[in-house]
Amino acid sequence: MKISACWIVKDEAEELRRSLASAASAADERIIVSTAGAPAVAVAAAAHHADLYNVVWQDDFSVARNEALRHATGDYVIFLDADEYFFHPEEVRAGIADTLRKEPDADVLMILLCSFLSAEDRTDAVYERSPRIFRRVGMHYAGTIHEQIVRDDGKEHVLVYADARLDAG
Repeated sequence: MKISACWIVKDEAEELRRSLASAASAADERIIVSTAGAPAVAVAAAAHHADLYNVVWQDDFSVARNEALRHATGDYVIFLDADEYFFHPEEVRAGIADTLRKEPDADVLMILLCSFLSAEDRTDAVYERSPRIFRRVGMHYAGTIHEQIVRDDGKEHVLVYADARLDAG
């Protein structure tokens, strides 16, 4: 199972470094779509052996996310924001693999929900779950803002909780 980690960023180089580091053991490749061409983002990408693609911002988050998907080659994708990072990075790949083994059949496409941790106390208290991990083939983003992962064939997908915890900030 090959995993691609993807980001779209403007100029959040410092935040991106932490996020890239947290996904290093979970992902086989790292794809960054930069919408501002910030030199510091290029330096952060190079330091973490990430592939960087500069695109013009079109006021559409789905366009940028789908551009990252276009370059990803993994079976599954982890999509993070630059300021998000895995709370226990050493457990991420095993947690993803365990969850994906439960996928019922090839026609059922699951989207794994990662738990966001409390921003106030940085404990394991979950305050939100968000779709962040999914099979690359057969999925794309739709919606200009508040974009959502949807199936290419229009069928329903299944939401499943993954054992992967994220923090932001």
